[in-house]
Amino acid sequence: MNVALVYGGSSSEREISILSGKHVAQHLQAPDRHVFEVDLYNSRWNLVAVNGNAVPKTPIDKNDFTVHWEGEKISFHAVVLMVHGTPGEDGLFISYLQMLGIPHTGCSAKVALTAFDKYACKCVLRAQGVLMPKEIRVTKAMESSLWEDPVRWCKQAEKTIGPMPWFVKPASGGSSFGISRVHNPSDLLPAVERALEEDVVVLIEEYIEGVEVTNGYMKTKDREFILPVTEIVPHTPTGFFDYQAKYKGASSEITPARIPAHITKQIQDTTSFIYNTLMCKGVVRVDYILRGDSLFFLEVNTVPGMTTKSLVPQEIEAAGMTLREFLNYLLESALDDHKVF
Repeated sequence: MNVALVYGGSSSEREISILSGKHVAQHLQAPDRHVFEVDLYNSRWNLVAVNGNAVPKTPIDKNDFTVHWEGEKISFHAVVLMVHGTPGEDGLFISYLQMLGIPHTGCSAKVALTAFDKYACKCVLRAQGVLMPKEIRVTKAMESSLWEDPVRWCKQAEKTIGPMPWFVKPASGGSSFGISRVHNPSDLLPAVERALEEDVVVLIEEYIEGVEVTNGYMKTKDREFILPVTEIVPHTPTGFFDYQAKYKGASSEITPARIPAHITKQIQDTTSFIYNTLMCKGVVRVDYILRGDSLFFLEVNTVPGMTTKSLVPQEIEAAGMTLREFLNYLLESALDDHKVF
């Protein structure tokens, strides 16, 4: 079997995506498969390694997603998707694979796009009764009053999302790029401008004080993998799970979370409900804030991080599985469920 492990991408998450891909590559190799590592960067798609060994960069033929290697034209039986951000997690690359009829480990393109847009995802799940922080959707065109008179705008916004502090975040993207917590009106515009560097749409969101938890989940044709819940305790000046906390060791990640059993079940049931409601495929991770017994949805990650420091691998290990075993199930599920949406 020839498997393309695709990582990189064109967003701020490129570095993390490469780390995820390289980590997965170590555990994806098997005697019955060749693993071809493909780096996507804007219009440059290159084969960069085979079975863990670096090779000279070789362009991918985008007409049929094949590559010439050792005198042969190689086509792929499946694609393992590790592109965080665009063009992987937002469905663009998935659309291409679907048109070519190549099985992949991600969601369908339309599901990926919905999940990637935090506002669209919240609209879908809120209509199904999922509890979440209130938000205001902002673009530079529709909210010009924010730039003209931030103090007045903030007073009006308080009627919708409550008093500060607020979170300001790009509507799309991950790894906490562009996210700020603001405590006064003078901080708001700089935070919005920072978020606009990541996306043209920004969410200004109610701050919920509580415990941050996250939960990975995967369902295949034959079984579901309900992973343990992880509790996150950031040790950063920002006080939330930002880039430093996620990737520079500035947090404590406790798996299983130090919460009662009935709360654990509530989180896992909610993750399963969100997975099925959105019609996800493959492995996802859902992030929450827990305030007492109230669980607030934050976002769903349809291509969650798989670095050595990432949360889903920690949960897989805590569940008593190896990452290799889990990836085998993920790949088998992609082949079993393959269809053109």
